[in-house]
Amino acid sequence: MLGTIAIKLIAGMLGVLFFLRIIGKAQMAQITPLDTVSAFVIGALVGGVVYSPDVNVLYLLFSIGVWTLFNLLIRFSLRFRIFRKLFVGNSVYIVRNGTLNLKVFRRNELEMEQFRTLLREKGVYSMFDVDDVRFETNGQFTVSIKGKTTESFLLVDNGYILGESLKSIGKDEPWLIHNLKKYGYENTTELYCVEWTPARGFYIATKDGKIHHGEKVKKAPGKVEASA
Repeated sequence: MLGTIAIKLIAGMLGVLFFLRIIGKAQMAQITPLDTVSAFVIGALVGGVVYSPDVNVLYLLFSIGVWTLFNLLIRFSLRFRIFRKLFVGNSVYIVRNGTLNLKVFRRNELEMEQFRTLLREKGVYSMFDVDDVRFETNGQFTVSIKGKTTESFLLVDNGYILGESLKSIGKDEPWLIHNLKKYGYENTTELYCVEWTPARGFYIATKDGKIHHGEKVKKAPGKVEASA
């Protein structure tokens, strides 16, 4: 009995290490809801099999293998905007420019004292000091303090334009494409990500690893300034 449990524990550990190796380190950080669910499922699989004498160790390894393949399929689907929004969702502003968004606040089942506790954990003790508070997809808060933080916005992710981000900064797709053309890009298909920071401009990474950032970029035959 004890020998069987030991074998299952070792097999479970190796299976989990294999899972993390395939899926990536982001799983341990639990960046998205998918990462959190995966951690629960893997824990339940290993724990349930280890103490169940009727379940063979091969079933454990098979289950981890199936769950790994399913995770890879889901993560591949996240490249497409519709599936990313379905499985991961979008971060939302709870406070924007010092104004509390009660609609978003209530939709996420938050309470004011709970919210104030979370702010204090970030070193913020008064709403007077808060500029923006973003509720991230992993359930964490990102707090911008007035006069201290220059916020950036992800406008393109894996080739897809993020309409919600453009809307949050009062811009549209024609504005984005117009600026990308100054970097020599007619569309976003070859771009891995595009980040925009007010007063600082664009940070552009292509899918083949090229990086452009700052106010000036090269475009044959000379240099062109990007609009911020």
